[in-house]
Amino acid sequence: MNDIPIGSLQLAELGEFRTLVDVIHAEMSVATHPLTSPFTETILRRHLIEPGAHPVLDGVPGRAEGVVLQACDEVERFSPSATSNAKVPETLVRILLLQQIDLAWWSTTSDFPTPEAIEESEDLVDLVKARREGAIRFGFSVASDNIVRRARNFAVRRTFPSREPRTAGLSCTTIRPEMISVLNSLADSFAAAAPRGTPPLWVNSVVRSLVQQQRLRDLGYSALLPSAHCRGWAADIEMDWLVRFGAQEVMQEILIDHRDRGLLNVIDEGSAWHICPSPSHVDSLVNGGTS
Repeated sequence: MNDIPIGSLQLAELGEFRTLVDVIHAEMSVATHPLTSPFTETILRRHLIEPGAHPVLDGVPGRAEGVVLQACDEVERFSPSATSNAKVPETLVRILLLQQIDLAWWSTTSDFPTPEAIEESEDLVDLVKARREGAIRFGFSVASDNIVRRARNFAVRRTFPSREPRTAGLSCTTIRPEMISVLNSLADSFAAAAPRGTPPLWVNSVVRSLVQQQRLRDLGYSALLPSAHCRGWAADIEMDWLVRFGAQEVMQEILIDHRDRGLLNVIDEGSAWHICPSPSHVDSLVNGGTS
């Protein structure tokens, strides 16, 4: 890997950190189950003092100590849930560690505290309106308590199972314009490489407020705080649905390529993959990820 600047991080530093996370995850995975908070603390304190941890963790609030305490708390409160991407606590710790890259990149960006703050933000645009105007090249649905909309979603998924996946839909339909460009660029790459007849890339989630993130936690989702979702700089891309089209590996390869080039932070969260753009490479992603 070349040492090129990625935000305040170098590409090699990102690679070293991800390798360290893999080592930590492997040690936790072969440990006596269930994973305990004290054992989690022992492993993390041993590894997070290594040089490979500092470039990322020195850029997040609380640094390594804060991450250790949060990981222990997450393991302590972990309960298996059908709604959670993390089926075991060591997976949740891996996701937590990798999300520190997001937080280091976007450390100076404020969270959206409430849904009202999202609606009032001048930095966001209406995703549904953008789709009506033909500016969206990826798929998404909208979450709703409205019985008519819910009935429509159920009917579509039952009658046309290949049209859209069985996901809850977006809780917020506003988005940063830059994220539209990032997702459109990925959608174009996917459309060019996927087998014929594959539907467009599908987005499960983009912006969430702190209130909405906490609500997801309460419902059993592996929704961590803080999160780049709450700053408008993350999205979750559906993966399981792509299996029926033989296109899952194509999407994964595109995302891994973007990760290895330093354009995105990419986290395999099982049924969906989490992405976050590098602040130093948002422009190149907007232009198709060619630089």
